[in-house]
Amino acid sequence: MPLKTSSFNREIIKQDYRNVGWIAIVYFFGLFFFGPMQVWMSMSQEEPDFYNGTGMFEGAFLYEAQVVFVYLLPVLMAIFLFRYIQVRGAADFAHSFPVKRSALFMHHILSGVSLLLAPLLLNYILLLVTALAADVSAYYTLGNLGYWLLLMVVITLLFFSVTVFIGMLTGLSAVQGVLSYIFLLLPAGLYALISYLLSSTVKGFSQNVILNESLDKFSPLLDIVVFERSYYVSGEGEVAGELPVANVSLLIYGAAAVFFYFAALYLYKKRPLEAASNSLASPILHPVFKFGTMFCSALFGGMYFGLTQNSHSWMIAGFVIGGTIGYLLIVMLIEKTWRIFIWKHAKGWAGYALITAVMIAVIPFLWKGYESYIPSAGEVEKVYFGNGYYQYEESQREGSNYSFVRSKEAIEQVRAVHESLIAESEPLEKSGEDFFIGYQLDNGKEVLRQYYVDRKEITEGLKELYETEEYKNMHYPILQADISNIGKVDLYPVTNGSEMPRLYDPEKISGFVEALRKDLEGLTYEEMVDPKGFGTNIDFTVSGMENRGFLSTSVYTSYEHTMEWLKEEDLYEEVMVDSSMVDKVEVYPLGNDKYDTYDFEGYAMALQGEGYTPMTLNGADQIEAVMNADENWRENGYLFVYYLKGEDSENKVYLSMEEAEAPDFVKEHFE
Repeated sequence: MPLKTSSFNREIIKQDYRNVGWIAIVYFFGLFFFGPMQVWMSMSQEEPDFYNGTGMFEGAFLYEAQVVFVYLLPVLMAIFLFRYIQVRGAADFAHSFPVKRSALFMHHILSGVSLLLAPLLLNYILLLVTALAADVSAYYTLGNLGYWLLLMVVITLLFFSVTVFIGMLTGLSAVQGVLSYIFLLLPAGLYALISYLLSSTVKGFSQNVILNESLDKFSPLLDIVVFERSYYVSGEGEVAGELPVANVSLLIYGAAAVFFYFAALYLYKKRPLEAASNSLASPILHPVFKFGTMFCSALFGGMYFGLTQNSHSWMIAGFVIGGTIGYLLIVMLIEKTWRIFIWKHAKGWAGYALITAVMIAVIPFLWKGYESYIPSAGEVEKVYFGNGYYQYEESQREGSNYSFVRSKEAIEQVRAVHESLIAESEPLEKSGEDFFIGYQLDNGKEVLRQYYVDRKEITEGLKELYETEEYKNMHYPILQADISNIGKVDLYPVTNGSEMPRLYDPEKISGFVEALRKDLEGLTYEEMVDPKGFGTNIDFTVSGMENRGFLSTSVYTSYEHTMEWLKEEDLYEEVMVDSSMVDKVEVYPLGNDKYDTYDFEGYAMALQGEGYTPMTLNGADQIEAVMNADENWRENGYLFVYYLKGEDSENKVYLSMEEAEAPDFVKEHFE
């Protein structure tokens, strides 16, 4: 007879293995097929595939499919292991044995953790043995494999512990599963919803910055899949690739897994047996879930109606509609019935609605200082001024096509334009042109703002800025490029049937670039923002930039020096379009609100579908008179469809013109 009773109960572990061991088997074979099996199959080929890049996180290893198993199986393990506490008879039976609750809880945790980690360790060992027996450097490295194991272990334990914790708060297994995923996504969801609220109420606030820079860091569900899988050869000739989760984030996730384990243990010891089959384990949780659901639903409703209607009144209506629906759904879940339309719940709705309204009103108010802040010129090191956050993000990469302005004069001009943007912009109005400003300060901090404004409202300030040499150097990267590094120039004529001319001869490249630079340096503001006539796109292949895209620009018939060079080289007719190459022009009036789609071709086809007959220009003089149209969409004016000569009848170009700029014979026709 033993002197003392062991705290380890082998029978509990054995029973758990019988009940949920199938999850470990599925986990193992899922990861085995997408890991070791992929490597072995590739290595057995006569010409093996070479993956490199991010190793075990390459698409060739179907990392996304691996993530599906990580998402699903730890959650299922927690649900099935603690399924007994969600059923009253099973809960009473399990807790009738002479075993402390804490001991029972830890046995189940031990079973779950061992069953979840075993598949990971077995696959790791298989891949490790493969690496020791053969050269797998083309597929993964030992360091990359070790990181894969660490990531999978930490994320698996986190999802498992969170689901166990949520299970202590509810008495229904289905609710446990749903709430677990909601809980894991909640920080990122709130972050996105509040950022939209701020972008709709605070001038200059850029939701794009928030969503692209850090949204994924607020949820492990997103963090493990949102990363740059592509790779490129750097200047040192090394292969660079981004791994899914930063080391600091892994440390936080690991600490969170431990925290949720102890929190779940505490709740398990306090959990009443009668909580089984209840939606929420304790009435204390009801106010928290009611307010949380109503607040998130209200923000979602406001975002939905704000995005679809672009109206503050509709956004407010969305707050009310979304919040009300959310409140009704959570009350139905708690009460487990749809018969909730009684006075008690009406009073509850009013109370929670008041708290939600105050919260939604206070959040933008706290950011009002943000709205008017412009850094002083003395603290600004350099500024990016352009269209959109993505170009700004690209400007900070090595070898980028985009650049900054640095002189004090140019910085002051940007600040002046910034003041005009604040005065003219409306947070919810997105119909204007996108202006993005990125200040980089001397202390290393950034100040980022985004506005949507009709450029006609700020023309004076933009004109001064755009015509500076420094801004042109930023806007047209070819002005700064070293001509000796340009290996090829591709010219894309607007005529679909033409072959694409290419320049390889260094002398011709130098002559073309020099002519183009003279034209770009002499451009006025009007020529920069509203170039007239047919354009031809140009791509410059620059050594050292093969993996960052090309330097690109466009040339127009108004570019005197470039056109002269093209004619000297007998390339003009191959590259550019003039009136002699146009067979006919069809003219449509703009301004039909039914078809303001910002799509010229779609607009013309819609009018044709209604049986509209456009004005047709055939004479050489008439065609020449409308060759100065441009690519801008207009609320009013005229749309010109140019049919180019050639066998291809579908070779068409769509341009437009303001009514005031149109020749008299066009205006008279539509009077």
